[in-house]
Amino acid sequence: MKLVLFLFIFLQVGCATKYILPGNRFMTPESQGGAFQSQFEFQQTAANQLTADVSQASVTDGVNYQVIRRSGFSLATSLLDQIDLFWAHTGTANSLLGAKFQFLGASRTAKGTGHKMAVSAAFGGNQHETDGTDKVEFELSGQEFQLLYGYRFSELLMTYANLSYARYSFLGSVSSSDPQINGLKPEYESKLLSLYGGFEMSISSFFAKLESGYQRIKTTYTKDEAHFVLGYSLGVSW
Repeated sequence: MKLVLFLFIFLQVGCATKYILPGNRFMTPESQGGAFQSQFEFQQTAANQLTADVSQASVTDGVNYQVIRRSGFSLATSLLDQIDLFWAHTGTANSLLGAKFQFLGASRTAKGTGHKMAVSAAFGGNQHETDGTDKVEFELSGQEFQLLYGYRFSELLMTYANLSYARYSFLGSVSSSDPQINGLKPEYESKLLSLYGGFEMSISSFFAKLESGYQRIKTTYTKDEAHFVLGYSLGVSW
């Protein structure tokens, strides 16, 4: 029943309103364990806002980057002892639906200490039309792959790191009263290589995370961007 509800909620997700790529991911290698064990996590994260530079009436001048703050959340439900399905969303960005497979170490419910490792893959996309005098209809699709490592010192404390590769595609069409930009069709691909590290502290069913990371973004027609991100999250398992 939880799995059906989980998938139903995902299909009701609203569209993104801006070209925003995620920053922090807050994913640890631990699976929930068992069947239909779940967790919900509220996140305060850094994110990347990309804006097409059409100031010269061209779509080949690349994008402008801006690091912003966004709220987000994730919902995970275990399918098997080592496999979780998850839904990750960063505010005004697209949602991703994915799966995580833990191949080393004990799950969260098993409460075992020691080394943990997992891999994950997630996919998502949406279509949207921005509001305003100059409108942009666009489609944003994404793929993310992560290699996750963690070490649990005790039931209360775990440290973790993950290496993430993501690829996002943006396809747009501009409708404007300005004839110089009307009809422009910006098309970009952004590739993100990220390395995150953080701590998770747990008390009973509740947990908190503090995470920092380094991201390098490569976007079509645009100089590479590199920066650090920092965020925190609060969650509960059941």
